[in-house]
Amino acid sequence: MNTDVFATIIFLLFLSTANTLDVKIDSNSNTVPATQNVKLDGIVLKVAMYPYLPDSGNDKFANLLRFIQEEFKKIEPNVTLQLRPLISDADFYSLTTLTSWLSSTGNEYDVVEIDTVILGEVVSAGLIAPQFSIFDIPSDWHPAAASAVQMNQAVYGYPHLMCGYFLFTRDEQVAKVTSLGELADVVNRNVSATYRLIGNLNSSWELPALWINSYLNSNHSDSNVGAFALHAYRSEWFEPMRKLAQLCERVEGENDCMNGLFKDNTTMTSILFARKQTMTMFGYSERLFHILKNADPDDFFKIKMIPLPSGTTANRPSFFTDAFVFRHNMSDDVLKAARAFVEFMGTPRMQAAVVGREAGNNGSLRYLLPMSSNAYNEPPLVNDRFYQQYFRNLSAGHTYPTVGFINARKDLQAALIKYIDSSNHSKSSSSSILPFYSIYLFLLLFIFLL
Repeated sequence: MNTDVFATIIFLLFLSTANTLDVKIDSNSNTVPATQNVKLDGIVLKVAMYPYLPDSGNDKFANLLRFIQEEFKKIEPNVTLQLRPLISDADFYSLTTLTSWLSSTGNEYDVVEIDTVILGEVVSAGLIAPQFSIFDIPSDWHPAAASAVQMNQAVYGYPHLMCGYFLFTRDEQVAKVTSLGELADVVNRNVSATYRLIGNLNSSWELPALWINSYLNSNHSDSNVGAFALHAYRSEWFEPMRKLAQLCERVEGENDCMNGLFKDNTTMTSILFARKQTMTMFGYSERLFHILKNADPDDFFKIKMIPLPSGTTANRPSFFTDAFVFRHNMSDDVLKAARAFVEFMGTPRMQAAVVGREAGNNGSLRYLLPMSSNAYNEPPLVNDRFYQQYFRNLSAGHTYPTVGFINARKDLQAALIKYIDSSNHSKSSSSSILPFYSIYLFLLLFIFLL
């Protein structure tokens, strides 16, 4: 055969083979890469998971971390998964910390799990890249979780865990309310309880977040989106929050929701509710872990939950979402390992293990919410009354803003406290003056009749 013809055939065969390879070309971009045929061998993947979840095994999450590593090793035996200990010794909300962790050199972490309320700031800082188009979002993702990882028509992270604010009670009538007004009507009838309602309102995170939930469940016409609650609020819109705070007042006039008693002791409200010292309690879904840990065993069937009624017209929950994000400039093999890991953590089985309880853990369930709708069909969630009766059908809800919250929260907290304090003071002053004014009118009438 002619040498030139032979060379041409070889060249054409090479091009044909190359076109069938699904290999990412640009290593400087992690956007929608095709790395399926990249072989993983001896890869180290470093992951920092979000640490703020109940330690149900009471072992500093040792069993959970071991379970994740062992299960992942079964599907990717050539990848060494290094998980950061689940301890809150670093600020997962600090851009300084996240900048160090997500540096493109890869000296710290390849994957970090963040609260998506700061996603916009992380994107603006140039720390992460979009992963795929919004048109490719898996149907198994909860709608609020899917919304929480979107920006600019692209998906920047893989949802992992969710939570929201709930009202805990043992009262049948309370469990049926659908608005703040209805809640007030029911709990105000009970004057014998040590507390009517407890929860933490003394926080630059929780008070603004509760306000956003209140705003989204009240009637503000076409401006009913979280951005207006953050940056275009009017003080008169805070009235539902004043009413919510007022339900925390005790007979003596004390308000432990506002005075900081519950701020630094996050389990105190759960213990008070578990010991039947309050009619109702509000908090994150995972507070149920601490309630059941301290309650009588038969309380498992007596406790009821609804999304916290904080608005005037509706009672749809607002969801926080934690999501995995990737650093820039990963090599093909590390990127493929990272995608394999987050897809593994998003499977219904792993979702149920993390939000509920993993194998080998004999403790209570964590009562976080899965972003996978199919996780409710997996043990231990499928056999738990709270997941099946209260959490499973929460498909409709709001997504907390993913940009602006971290910078607006302190000013918003100050504005809310100012309104609540001034309104309560004004009403208190009016009620204290009224008896004297009535006596004055009575004396005038008496003198006139004489």
